[in-house]
Amino acid sequence: MKIAHIILTSQNGGAEKVFIDYIGLLKNIGHDNFAIIKDDAPYFSKLENLNIKTQKISNKLGYHDFFAIKKIKDFLQENQIDIVIAHAGKSMVLAHKARKKITNKKIILVAVNHSNNVKRSLCADLIFSVNKEIFFKTIDKKRTPENSYIIYNGIDLTGFEPNFRNYDLPKKSSIILGVIGRFHKTKSFDLVIDALKILREKSSQKIILKIAGDGEEMFNLQKKVKDLNLEDSVEFLGWVGDSKDFFSQIDIFILPSKIETFGLVILEAMKLGVPIISTNCDGPREILRNEIDGLFIDLKSKESVPNQIAKNVEKLILDEKLANNLVENSYQRLKSRFSYEILESMLREIFKSN
Repeated sequence: MKIAHIILTSQNGGAEKVFIDYIGLLKNIGHDNFAIIKDDAPYFSKLENLNIKTQKISNKLGYHDFFAIKKIKDFLQENQIDIVIAHAGKSMVLAHKARKKITNKKIILVAVNHSNNVKRSLCADLIFSVNKEIFFKTIDKKRTPENSYIIYNGIDLTGFEPNFRNYDLPKKSSIILGVIGRFHKTKSFDLVIDALKILREKSSQKIILKIAGDGEEMFNLQKKVKDLNLEDSVEFLGWVGDSKDFFSQIDIFILPSKIETFGLVILEAMKLGVPIISTNCDGPREILRNEIDGLFIDLKSKESVPNQIAKNVEKLILDEKLANNLVENSYQRLKSRFSYEILESMLREIFKSN
């Protein structure tokens, strides 16, 4: 089948990575793939590597951009597209409007829900949700389970052989914590800085925090570090292209997000054998099991998030067996639930049957 993938964002993030992953996996299965992206998409080079036909559009008028709708319609017609897979709300709406203008062919629209706002996905024939919470929201909106799926994001384990280090943190003179992602308020990186302040005042070991990423909260994070006199304990790494290099530098990975519908970065930590501390928001709660694969921060607890982070860091430092068990268990869970192989198998079955 001829499948057009569409996403209209100007950033690199989880949805954009899944967009690229779907193209690669469906190409492996044998489908003919095409892409429609925003003209300033920073991930265009990845599409070039996949060697697929790509249409760039400007989309200056948002959800009512008739120029963009016409470009999408023309691209679908010219390439005789059978299926459109749309990632995120704007892509879903514009793809829906474009296919309505094509009357001589039935084109199936698939919406991939990366957020809790499911309203714009309801126009699609099939809906993929990246977690159970999102899936049940689509069902609450009267979508039938037969045309709605929970499809977890995946990570490539092809040919990967784990060679995990042994964690004996009490013997280390310094412990390195790490956070990575887009600097946005919902990511709550500031709370890890607060936790670092607590740890530095209590611990006999030197605690260092490495922050990888970029975004609009950069100034506020840097200011917080300065205000708390933590300049000698915090390192801003900028945007990291190689996550393997980042995870090899740290002893404990922390995901402090208030909202995280999935959390691909957790899969990377699981793959590369780093103990994980995470909030128990929707995505991480479906990936990890508390005290088995990682340690949770309870967002509904009366105890502050920074205090919970600090306590969990101390717990991992003091309990060598726990740290190593979390690493081993999380990798086994990764293999059994979140590999490309499993994701490809699901996509193969769905697109064969539809």
